[in-house]
Amino acid sequence: MLPMSSGPDVPLSALDDVVVLEFATGVAGPYCGKLLADLGARVIKFEPRAGDPLRAAPPVFNGESVFFNYLNANKLGVQAEPGSPEFGRLLHHADIVIHSLRGAEADEFEARAVALAPRAVILSVSPYGRSGEKAGWLATPFTEWATSGFFYFAGDPAREPLSLPGFQAEFHAGLHAGVAALAGLWHARETGEGQRVELSHQEACLNDHAWLTTMWTHAGHVQKRTGSLYARCSDGWVYMFNLAAYPDLFVLMERFDLLEDESFFMPRNWAARFMEVFGAFGDWCATRTKQEVYHACQELRIAVSPVNTMADVAASEQLAARDWFGTVDAGGRTFVAPGFPYRLTATPCATRHPAPKLGEHTAIVLSPTYPWPTAPTSESQLAPRISGLPPRSAPLETRNSHPATRNQGPLAGLRLIEMTANWAGPIAGRHFGDLGADVIKVELQTKPATRALIYPVDDVWPDFFHRSGYFNKLNRNKRGIALDLAKPRGREVFLELVRNADAVLENNAARVMANLGLDYPVLAEANPGIVMCSMSGYGSSGPERNYSAYGSNIETASGLASLLGYDDTRFFGTGSFYADPVTGNHGTVAMLAALHARRRTGRGQWIEMALLEAVEPFLSQHFLQYTVTGEVPVPAGSQWGHGWVLQGVYPTAGSDCWLAVTCRDEADLDRLAAIAGEPTDGALCEWLKTRNHLSAAGELQRAGIPAAPVMMNWELFTDNHLNDRGYFVPVRHRVAGTHHFPGHAWRFDKTPASIRMAAPTFGEHNATVFSTVAGLSEAEVAALYEQGITGDHPIYAAGPAL
Repeated sequence: MLPMSSGPDVPLSALDDVVVLEFATGVAGPYCGKLLADLGARVIKFEPRAGDPLRAAPPVFNGESVFFNYLNANKLGVQAEPGSPEFGRLLHHADIVIHSLRGAEADEFEARAVALAPRAVILSVSPYGRSGEKAGWLATPFTEWATSGFFYFAGDPAREPLSLPGFQAEFHAGLHAGVAALAGLWHARETGEGQRVELSHQEACLNDHAWLTTMWTHAGHVQKRTGSLYARCSDGWVYMFNLAAYPDLFVLMERFDLLEDESFFMPRNWAARFMEVFGAFGDWCATRTKQEVYHACQELRIAVSPVNTMADVAASEQLAARDWFGTVDAGGRTFVAPGFPYRLTATPCATRHPAPKLGEHTAIVLSPTYPWPTAPTSESQLAPRISGLPPRSAPLETRNSHPATRNQGPLAGLRLIEMTANWAGPIAGRHFGDLGADVIKVELQTKPATRALIYPVDDVWPDFFHRSGYFNKLNRNKRGIALDLAKPRGREVFLELVRNADAVLENNAARVMANLGLDYPVLAEANPGIVMCSMSGYGSSGPERNYSAYGSNIETASGLASLLGYDDTRFFGTGSFYADPVTGNHGTVAMLAALHARRRTGRGQWIEMALLEAVEPFLSQHFLQYTVTGEVPVPAGSQWGHGWVLQGVYPTAGSDCWLAVTCRDEADLDRLAAIAGEPTDGALCEWLKTRNHLSAAGELQRAGIPAAPVMMNWELFTDNHLNDRGYFVPVRHRVAGTHHFPGHAWRFDKTPASIRMAAPTFGEHNATVFSTVAGLSEAEVAALYEQGITGDHPIYAAGPAL
């Protein structure tokens, strides 16, 4: 049975009045489509006569790809070519069109789509974008990862770098495409104006780093491989987050000799002496199981996590307690699958029907009587404003929304209040700011929001909190205030801000907002239209709800680390905090979907997220390998991929320089033989001795072989392709000076994202926000200072800290 619209007043789901046409193969476009379909959009997947090649991707059961079915559940299947009359007949119904075409074919497709669907968002997703010298490059998941920035710094510094297996670059791109699609949809529903959006897999990946290029632009450092920081237990491995000091760890290990040295716990000293800590921790872990170590440490709020396999993930008591697992149908069986990356409490995601067979719904969808969803077309069809909310015609500082203009971004007029630290929350808030929303960042004077890490020339000046490349990168386009929410008057002021906002974003421990008396029921009483998004490591329920976790902890808890290695004798982390940007990006999608639903209901909702759950979709193919076959995935170095005849990363001329190569079939091997003499690893290595990895990649690409340099941060920053596309942008900060930062993953042709302001100095916008948004008088603002509820300077007890 096909999904039906539930009417204009009570959406069945957040996007049930949205029509999406997906003409994309692989993972990036289909993952974007999956996000929208799971949120309730009517997604129609177009496939050519031969079908999407991903229909052959493992794991396969009874002739059906379980992975394909996971990515394409909730979609309707139509078989048609991009230039077909059938496709044209459906275009005028579309709100969003997703495609993965390239070159002239993409240009013709978009021209037709814009002509027939002028109110639609036309979204192009491709490996290197539609312009620049690499626009036509051949790509495989392996070679794409080489230019993502992640490949180079994972693994053992004495060996070749490690690639995270699977379609990682495409997942990043598909997720960013979901953000772009919903931001463009917001603008289209506000103004009636559609637009084209272009997105590159590479730039999507580069947007999901926190310090890759800032290490180079601020301090001249190349981000390198650091090896494995996992401690061996009696039955596996555990990880301890190394950027926070834990005095209680020495009590737990009964190392009172180390506890006596109080200087140990100064943040910079802890970092400098961490290998001493790690050695003692490893000795203590050796006689204990990973679960014993995990729970004993977490009882003391020490951020330790087990290196879980996919079997461990499938058996997780935490995930089971949260009823997180989903299912996927394939080959006449139902298998356990990853659940959804977020929980929208009023308009939840759901699996409403299985993935389509090839062309299954062609006749149904092309029927003149097919029941298309109906979107509201006038103000009178929108939900009435709830009593107590600002009217639609109110001024910018006190209203909830107004149409964007070309130089403001598609989300201009929305306001988001952000109470976040570290990475996952700040990147979600930055996306809103980059796309034009008014973002107000709330900090606590005695615990500022991660104003540490990556200083110019590594020098910690007295005003280090304004010079952190990490903070300044993640917090541009935000106004900054300081407010103590633990004090009654601070709480009152915060609720005034909430009354004049559209959304609240926080990524504190699960207990924090309730302890402050500022959980969702309280915010909704102040503003029934508010959308609140809460992010925590393990979620707000379940036996591990209060456990501490950073993005690197989630790499191990999620099973990711069990996939990354040269073999199954040692595991590695990515060298980043991989779950943070993935969670933040998913949170952006969820908030935009909830705001879209509010357009019809007039009411907001609470979105609850766990980093552990948000990252699992990126690992779905490996999770399904276990649930379908019973085989636990293990690291395979570079020898992963489906059906390739040769794949590897090879040394080239230069110091620690590497080239990623995939030969897809015998024809590629013939091309390699014509260049290197023989189609073997040995011949290729000999050929590469006299070539740098940049020029070698170009030669192989011209010969028709997918190849790419494993790029270091300095190479990315100076790359002609990225700079010709204008990816890096200079940002002038009034204290830190002018530095180049990564720009945006999306390129809107009518309401482009932009950097309108640098990250705020501490409390920079106290006066203007308190007066114009919260409505306080000068005397009331002065009282906040006198009572210690706000301030203009952060207070650190022990120097820079997270």
